[in-house]
Amino acid sequence: MTSSEFLPPRPELPDPFPTSDPPPEPRTVPWWAPIAVMLVVFVVVSTVAVAVIGIAKAADPTIDTGDPPDSLTIALTVFQDAALVLAAVVAVKLALGRVRREDLGLRRVPRWGQAIVTAVVLYAVYWIASGLLEQIFGKPPDQELVTELKHQQSFAILAGYAALTCIVAPLAEETFFRGFVFTAFARRLGPIPGALLAGALFGLVHAPNPILALLALGVLGVCLCALYWRTQSIVPCMALHALNNSISFGYTKSLDAGLFLALVVGSVALVVAIGTAVSRTAVTA
Repeated sequence: MTSSEFLPPRPELPDPFPTSDPPPEPRTVPWWAPIAVMLVVFVVVSTVAVAVIGIAKAADPTIDTGDPPDSLTIALTVFQDAALVLAAVVAVKLALGRVRREDLGLRRVPRWGQAIVTAVVLYAVYWIASGLLEQIFGKPPDQELVTELKHQQSFAILAGYAALTCIVAPLAEETFFRGFVFTAFARRLGPIPGALLAGALFGLVHAPNPILALLALGVLGVCLCALYWRTQSIVPCMALHALNNSISFGYTKSLDAGLFLALVVGSVALVVAIGTAVSRTAVTA
């Protein structure tokens, strides 16, 4: 499996004596499909969220519809992540006529040493870019999730947020944004424009948040695209995403060293185990 799979096939030299019609070009996902899928998912999730919050408000009039309970927020976010993955699978099925794990970047990592070195370099690039943005524009205000985590004391809610941000998000978002979105863009537009556009969408999907936070997330999205391009698998992307989110979570809650390390190592190990297990299956739909 090489990076050439992302690009249009290179035509061979013409046969001076053709004996049959040339084979048709391989089918690919249209470049606009990821944008259309995101819009559809946004409408569906927004509609479901309004309905669910309305039902909750009817059952408990004290609920603030502008700031729903954390348990409901976690559940709706998990629903959104699941909807993105399902929509990506359906889009690939409609475009290609079948869905293989490779169509969403779920491939075994041939050289983990190379993947780790690449991830470290790209993560350093992300932190340098974030530092430069902060130096130029100043420190941005905390994201909404960060503010909520700082004030949250319920162990059950914190555990839910930890599972969501450190495990569910890396698995679902890497499958969607790198495996589906970036692959579609790169095959149609090229890897660099594809990474920039996929990174921009990755940042925008985390709105509403401070603009500098969205820019930093966009840079992270581009770096994750580069990691996928280099390794040809989204499993290292899942690992780096889990690493970043677990570090942010542990720092936000000021966890002690032992718990901090357990969260980081456990999150990365679990998403790698899940991603690798799925990449070894032979499921075709």
